[in-house]
This record gives sequence, structure tokens and C-alpha cells, in this order.
Amino acid sequence: MKLNSLLLPILGAALVVSAQAGSSGKAGPAIQPVAEAAPLGVTASLAYDTDYMFRGVQFAQNLVSGTIDVVVPINKTFSLDLNAWYGASVDDSAAAFAGGGSYGELDLSATLLAKITSNLTAGLKYTWYDYVGNAGHSLKDVNEIGITLATTLKTIDLSAGAYYDFTAEGYYYEFGASHAFKINDWLSLVPGALISFGSNYYGVDGGNHIKLSLAAPIKLSKTATLTPYIAGNLPYDSLKDNGEKDRVYGGVSLSITF
Repeated sequence: MKLNSLLLPILGAALVVSAQAGSSGKAGPAIQPVAEAAPLGVTASLAYDTDYMFRGVQFAQNLVSGTIDVVVPINKTFSLDLNAWYGASVDDSAAAFAGGGSYGELDLSATLLAKITSNLTAGLKYTWYDYVGNAGHSLKDVNEIGITLATTLKTIDLSAGAYYDFTAEGYYYEFGASHAFKINDWLSLVPGALISFGSNYYGVDGGNHIKLSLAAPIKLSKTATLTPYIAGNLPYDSLKDNGEKDRVYGGVSLSITF
């Protein structure tokens, strides 16, 4: 499993690609500037995390991962977001429940997004989680369906998600908030907070975890962003009773949008 990322609140920043050619200064027929190229809606990312934390639980350490995300517009209201993520530990640091030793995970998801209003987007998401390495012998594949909401309240980005896990036959809920402080044309600071709950979710019935994070997206070019981050994982209530510990971790990702 993964929040990948995602969650991440987390959550990184994608930049829109553009290409433009100027007109000729030579004598003769005027050459019109080439129109700015439309973005393809494809984002590729590479990342390193000191700890692979998914929904408040540490699965492994020293994780290297890659992501391909494609957004396909359908019409003015609907779009389809297709995502593939693979991560693997560079050492034998998988948690005991994940088999110890090596850790690998492949996540494939599809989200139907609907733009309800100018600043409210709803999503219907399906994700398949597959585990490899030693984790593949200890963890079953997971099929999950969820509903997501994202909106902006003045300058605060808000998100919510509710998910049903067919393997656990349980529910996971999370609510997040973040705000981007623009420092200059190439640097921003993005503090974020997230709180989650579970119902019959891998031994969690009640409070799950709180995540506090600070990311610093650095605009390298029109298409590339480097994002270091630091985060704190604070399990509480049911997840804390299960033995999960407070942790401080961090990492960095490089995203390129086409």
C-alpha cells in the first residue's frame, strides 16, 4: 500500500510545459510565431524517501520510486487520471509484517475526475496494490475503491478521501490541508497537515495518524520541479495502540511534465 503518494500531502507541484518559436528577422514574407504547444498531460517523477510511510505505517526505509501520471481530458467536466507507481527499498529494511528483507511495490490506479465547480473537483478512484520481493510472500494484493474531493478555500487547498479496501473489508478516511507560500519565481514553501481514521482497517478502528509536512518546490525549468520535504508521522488512538511509533522522515522528488 502507498499514499503515494501519495499522498503525499503528500502532498509536490507539477509545471506546465510550453514551447515557443520567434519570428524571422530577415527580409521577405513574415513568418508567424509558432503557437505555444499544448501540454500532453504527462508527468514523470523519480523520488527518494528515507522512510516509506503509507497511511501512518512504516513499510520500509530508503525507498527509491518512479511514477508516470497521465491526465486524459474527456470534455469540459470530466477527465481520466491514469497513474503507475513503483517503489523498492535499496536495502533489506522491510517491516516485519511485510516479510522483512527486500521490499517492492507496484501501484496502478485510474481516477475519473469531475469538475463540479470552478474550485471543486470530485474523483472516483480505483487502485490495485501489488507487492514484490519478500513483501510479496507476506502481503496479499489489494484492490481499493475510493471517492476524493479537492477544493480551495481562499488560499488554502483542502482535500478529502474515503476508501474501501476489499482485502481488509474495511474503510480508510483522510482529510488534508496545505498552503503554498511563494518566496520568489522559482521557490515556494508548502506546509501541510493531514488527519486520518479507519474502520476495520488492518486492525484500526478509530483514529489512525496525523501527518505534518513541509515541502519546498524548486522550479528548475518550465517543465521540471525538484521538491525536497520533511514530515512528521504521529500515530494516535487505534494505530498508536497497535504499536506504530512517532517518526520524522524526509525525501526529495524530481518531476518533469510533458
